[in-house]
Amino acid sequence: MNQSDSIRTIRLSGELEIGRKDEIREALRRSASDRAVLVDLSDVTYADSVALTELLRFCVSSSRDAIPVALVVRTPQFARIVQYAGLAAAFKNFDDRDAALAYLAQSGAE
Repeated sequence: MNQSDSIRTIRLSGELEIGRKDEIREALRRSASDRAVLVDLSDVTYADSVALTELLRFCVSSSRDAIPVALVVRTPQFARIVQYAGLAAAFKNFDDRDAALAYLAQSGAE
């Protein structure tokens, strides 16, 4: 099994706002088999408070269940939002997908 087989990837893109709340919540729903989760937000340019709340809820739930989570954030404008919202401290953030996968593999995902 390679590292990506044991790491679930969630991809979101575009502007994450209240109109997409159900989509975001569904995407961030974990399954019992999740051992580590990569949340790929490489193509996200904006997130409102509703989307940030869903991300934070996901982080708290994952942390409580000892599931390592890594975020991939590449766009400068979304990186600022993540920083200002305090999510940079809540999640392990990367601007490189391979580095995020390596972190999750070392965190016991395999």
